[in-house]
Amino acid sequence: MKKIFFALIMTCLLACNVDARQYEVNGQIEGLEDGTVLELVPMSHDGDPAIAQATIRGGKFAFKGQVGEQLPYPVCVILMVKDSYGSESLMLESGTVNITGNVSKGQPNENEKCSYTWKVQVNGGAENAKLNGYKAKRVALDKQFSDYHEKYADVLRKLDEARAKKDDAAAQAIQQSEQYNAYMQAEKDFFATVERTYKGILDENHDTYWGPMMAIYLWTYFTAQDKALYDSFTTQAQQSWYGKRMLDEIMPVGDTGEKAKEFAVKGDDGKQLSMADLAKGKKVLLVDFWASWCRPCRNEIPNVKKQYQLYKDKGFEVVSISIDKNEKAWRKALADENLQWPNFIDRLGAADLYKVKTIPAMFLIDATDLTVIASGEDARGEALASKLAELFAK
Repeated sequence: MKKIFFALIMTCLLACNVDARQYEVNGQIEGLEDGTVLELVPMSHDGDPAIAQATIRGGKFAFKGQVGEQLPYPVCVILMVKDSYGSESLMLESGTVNITGNVSKGQPNENEKCSYTWKVQVNGGAENAKLNGYKAKRVALDKQFSDYHEKYADVLRKLDEARAKKDDAAAQAIQQSEQYNAYMQAEKDFFATVERTYKGILDENHDTYWGPMMAIYLWTYFTAQDKALYDSFTTQAQQSWYGKRMLDEIMPVGDTGEKAKEFAVKGDDGKQLSMADLAKGKKVLLVDFWASWCRPCRNEIPNVKKQYQLYKDKGFEVVSISIDKNEKAWRKALADENLQWPNFIDRLGAADLYKVKTIPAMFLIDATDLTVIASGEDARGEALASKLAELFAK
């Protein structure tokens, strides 16, 4: 009897746990053709795969399922047309979420991806009500931005024309005009409002997952300089799914002294090499993610070349990994820059592993134990030169 009772309890608990992660999203929108495929994608900076798909039929769509254990619940997702730009955010939570409104389709870009403008209402439970409140603040900021740019469009156009003609005198006169100064004040006021708004949202949520979740929602990407923002959250918020994602992006290879993430690259001969292979017999390894079209990356190369010449015979190795999509452009840049260290184009997802969102992204690694020495701004420019001088003086 006890076994039966225990089994019933376990069955109930399992069923309740499944039910607690169920979601249902129904929509009725105008502007999308029948057969258009929609996706629900976790809201993050990491390009997570879609968790569900639905197809438009007569302006309607429906998602119904269960949030997997690898994701938090409730979870913030974006609703988008498959393989497109433009989306609407919402929370998957218990109960039904209803979406109404219209979506307009723009022209394809150079990658043949279309952009969609979503003007919809999302109605659900308490989680969506809270998110809607923050989205309204974001919309207000967007309006403020567009309003003052529209108001001062004429002076901005004249300045662009003067710069295009390389007429420095005309450009300077415009920048000293009363109208341009008014634009600069409006710009200053806007960014002050952005800072106050964002700070207010994060202050309201510094002790729950909503803090790092909204940071991910509001910021396009994070760098090492955002560590202070992460540190402002409580331990509970930091240990949430969103907090861990945020830290992983801020410090993609870990903190100083921690093990770096093991990546792999493939050479022209088809041979796959690990980070350990590239570091073998060396003392210090600099991993540099860059691209042929990235001007700051190219500007950093002379400094790296200088350091390489100083320390290459003492155990310093550089590994450059390009995120170029155009291999021909990458090879031309290699020839133009005459790089003397190992170079690869990223064919195996090293940039994704290291959460590269902006370039140059540089990581200084102890080649003997593959631990992190420095990253970001601390592995570039004068900071790189200073750190290498210190390391090779030992």
